[in-house]
Amino acid sequence: MGGHNETLLKDPAIEEWIWMRNNTHRYFKINKRTTPTLIAMGIVFPGLLFWFASSTQDKLKLGPVVKKSVADMDPLVPSDPTTKEYKEWRVSDLDGSSLTEIHMVLSTVVLSYWCWKCKTAAEFHRNPAKFSGRSWQHFVFECTVFLVPMFMALTEHYLYTTIAVLIGTGIYYRKQIPNAPYRADKWAPDPRADSFKQSFAPGKITPKSYLSIYRAEMMLLTCFCILAVDFNVFPLKFAKVETFGTSIMDLGVGSFVFSAGVVGAKSVLPKRVDGKIVAFSLWQQLKAGLRTSLPVLVLGIARFVLTESVDYQKHATEYGTHWNFFFTLGLLPICVPLGLSLCGDLRVTSMALLVVYQALYSLTPLGNWLEHADRTNIVAANREGIFSFVGYLAMFLLGMSLGQEVLPDAPTFKARRMRLVSVLGVWTTALISFFLFSFVLGVEPSRRFANAPYCFWVAGFNAAMLWVFMVIEEDVDSKLPPQLARAGRPAGYEVPVILEAINVNSLTTFLVANLLTGAINMQVETLLCTTVQSMLVLGGYTLMFMLPALLLYRSNIRLR
Repeated sequence: MGGHNETLLKDPAIEEWIWMRNNTHRYFKINKRTTPTLIAMGIVFPGLLFWFASSTQDKLKLGPVVKKSVADMDPLVPSDPTTKEYKEWRVSDLDGSSLTEIHMVLSTVVLSYWCWKCKTAAEFHRNPAKFSGRSWQHFVFECTVFLVPMFMALTEHYLYTTIAVLIGTGIYYRKQIPNAPYRADKWAPDPRADSFKQSFAPGKITPKSYLSIYRAEMMLLTCFCILAVDFNVFPLKFAKVETFGTSIMDLGVGSFVFSAGVVGAKSVLPKRVDGKIVAFSLWQQLKAGLRTSLPVLVLGIARFVLTESVDYQKHATEYGTHWNFFFTLGLLPICVPLGLSLCGDLRVTSMALLVVYQALYSLTPLGNWLEHADRTNIVAANREGIFSFVGYLAMFLLGMSLGQEVLPDAPTFKARRMRLVSVLGVWTTALISFFLFSFVLGVEPSRRFANAPYCFWVAGFNAAMLWVFMVIEEDVDSKLPPQLARAGRPAGYEVPVILEAINVNSLTTFLVANLLTGAINMQVETLLCTTVQSMLVLGGYTLMFMLPALLLYRSNIRLR
């Protein structure tokens, strides 16, 4: 006989332990007891994995054999820095920089957000009624805490001093946030849990502050670098590498695609229409993808025509002779529904694409052809853009799989906390895959062909950034009293105004930045500018590409 036994005696201690175990998420905070676990999983375990990967480095080589010839020798160095030939030579055959240096520079992004979040929370806690995140004082502070460290880090001026100042400032403001009021019954239901249940609606997607911060920061870095690389104040080790290696600009290109994938997951998530959950068919997804792709492809054609008409400098090994990044971005929304029709699991599809693509590159003559073929026909002339699209598509799908985890509204407070574990899992998986390819199999990352190690490195970095932003938000918001409900917080508390404006009109910002980059390069001899002149031009350029986004945001206009 089966079923419930009502006469079974229950042990109160066991019942209490089970209840505490099932409700731990309600009371989780970053404190002296939980910090060691976070350090172990976020620092110690990846460190041990890095040591293991380093100790087994170069045990097996699967990279294509590189054959040297007279044609591979460097040509004579052009002498005039104002010529197109010199500018193209300057960014050729670069090796990039180390992963440690790249992550050290980009740590300023996280520290800047931490400083802003702590200061804003402390000010809001002191006087919620008078708090306003749209005042001129807040705008000046946002520009100072987000733009100045970026300038200092990416131009290699006082990097360690900048990091130390950000850490000190963050600690100062963090200590100004008082603890939440003491609750006598610590096992009582968390007041925030009820608000989550009441506000939840299946299929509803509300803006996530950590996601807005993450996307806007990646866009801000990308737009700054596309012009800064043309000045001598920008170290060339941060510019795009020739074939194999890592650099900040290589990471920026991949992060642009990955972050677009995270937000692009909206197209595959069930939507709430007239109170019902509706899933769109393949044909509907294809039509939506075509509508999204058409403006971007037109921009790609326009960019090609303009650069050819004014004889603008270009690096053929970047995307090819005729291909540009807008073509890659424009084709992604069209191919995603086709990939989903083959397999509904985005992770399986992306991993299969990367494994097959890397196997063809490493184990067949394809790799040698991609690296050394002459540009005698349309395919060979644009082989970087055509074949790297496979890697970027897989990266986009990886971003969409993460977007499926973080975009939908959490049904419970426990589910919201468990997202930290989900994102940490993506980070760890991508990290293990990257070290497996790079250090065990000996395959170096290549942005030029978007191979598997490059895609896993980008996915791991972006998942790590997103996870850290989520942890910062959970840590700071846990200090606020329950009565300061999330729905009642004013504009400018969740996301800085300058970053929210960029996030809302990200593609518009990217287009304006590209137009300004071309105009400045045509009017200014960037390589002849002094350090002061370079910083002034870059500062003005940054404010100019942010201005349209700020004006659109202020007018409540959203383009793309």
